[in-house]
Amino acid sequence: MSSKSDKKKPLVPSLRFPEFREAGAWEVKRLGEIFQERTERDSSSLELLSVTMSEGVVKTSQLDRKNNASSDLSNYKNVYPNDIVYNSMRMWQGASGVSQWQGIVSPAYTVITPISTQKPFFWAYYFKHTENIEKFSRYSQGVTSDTWSLKFPAFSSIKIPVPTKADEQQKIAHCLSSLDEVIGLESHKLDALKNLKKGLMQQLFPQEVA
Repeated sequence: MSSKSDKKKPLVPSLRFPEFREAGAWEVKRLGEIFQERTERDSSSLELLSVTMSEGVVKTSQLDRKNNASSDLSNYKNVYPNDIVYNSMRMWQGASGVSQWQGIVSPAYTVITPISTQKPFFWAYYFKHTENIEKFSRYSQGVTSDTWSLKFPAFSSIKIPVPTKADEQQKIAHCLSSLDEVIGLESHKLDALKNLKKGLMQQLFPQEVA
């Protein structure tokens, strides 16, 4: 006979917005029930996109690095606004993000699109949650971390708790994006203060005469 302590506790966040406290527990679903892979290829002159660890999906032309794209783009994958793109070999490090643009990405990336009422930006944050990063590591295939790869078939089999209401996803995404905006503003202030300090040091100390 099983005791009450043997029963699993409902999957409810320890911090929850008041309007969702009566919404019940989050449901466990496979990612394949939530996302489908976008496999379209297009060799037309669409914007080339990349995925970075810090900024998610960005235009490759804006990156301060060499463009290593092949001259033959026929095998590159289509991306549409609100698609999520992840680096198949670095998903276990959190290399993913939501695209704001229509474009194409290298075959090294996996493009997924939410089914139904899912909120992409909620998932962009959720995919960087520590427990999910650990799941991506376990499901990545390869002998060493240098060769680990998380393709869609393995990705789609991962089980993950999901809010039952799309409005709760939206609220969580909005909360976290608001914090990101504050962090961005504070970072700009910090950079300005560092530049001010650097300028003052140049003026407050004498320059040696050669």
